Formats: sequence, structure tokens, C-alpha cells
Amino acid sequence: MKKILMMAVALLMAVTVNAQSAKGAMAVGGNLNIGIDHGYTNFGIGAKYSYNFIDHLRGEASFDYFFKKDNISQWDINVNLHYVFDLADGKMGLYPLAGFTYIHQHASTSYMGYSVTANTGNAGFNLGAGWEYRFSEHFKAGAEAKLQWADGSRGVISIGAAYIF
Repeated sequence: MKKILMMAVALLMAVTVNAQSAKGAMAVGGNLNIGIDHGYTNFGIGAKYSYNFIDHLRGEASFDYFFKKDNISQWDINVNLHYVFDLADGKMGLYPLAGFTYIHQHASTSYMGYSVTANTGNAGFNLGAGWEYRFSEHFKAGAEAKLQWADGSRGVISIGAAYIF
């Protein structure tokens, strides 16, 4: 009887966890980021929202803020598509990503008692890949690496978690 009960629970968990990459699934979460731009590295935080359009294909919108370093702060807005390949009975997923980005930079300094500021913004595109692990029906965590091309290129590495609903 214990074996049958354990098999039923395992089957239910596999079906429930695998359903997270199914059509209509949504998730909201946050992440910690490292931005790398030709030797210039800064750290940031971000928020994201995703929606599965069809099984395995989801869209994700995100906003990231990179903390001020050497008088420069940055933020970006991203809209990406992920195609999730389920692994380990749906508990893990790997995905390539492609999408669009808008990167804004703000530089400020003072020179001879005057404050000098400059703002620039550039649109571009993202290419990368990610990995996620689904701990339960409503919680996942993962890591992602992407290149952003917008008036030059930069890399962004992220780790984060999300609530699935």
C-alpha cells in the first residue's frame, strides 16, 4: 500500500511540476545581476514577469537597475522569448532566449564646483540562455546569461527566483 501511495504522490508531483511550462502559466520574480561591459562591471537588481503563450514558449518582460559605480548608473527594459526544454521529469528547464532591450545610462560628476550630467539611451537586442529549477508547483529559481547589443555589446549574468501562478 505504501508503494502505491508513494507512486501516486510522485506521479502527481511530476504532472503538477511539468504543468508549469504549459500554456497560460505565469510567473513573477526578482533577480540579482552582474553587468559586464568591456571590463566595466556593476551590480544590479531586477524584476520580471513571464507568460507561457503555448507549451514551452513563453514571453518575459523585465526591468533591471544597475547601481552607481564610477559615477555611472544604468537601467534596462527587456522583452524576451524563451523556448523551455523540460528536463528531469519537468523539474528543470533549459532555454535559449532572444528579444529586445532598451539600455539607459546616467553619468554625473562635478568639475570645478559645477555638476555635470549626461544621459544616453539605446535600443538593441538580446541573445542568451538560461537554466531553471522548479522546487514546487509555485516556486522556481535559476540563472541566465545574455549578451545585449545596443550601441556596443555587454554581458549580463543573473540569478533569481520566481513565484508561479
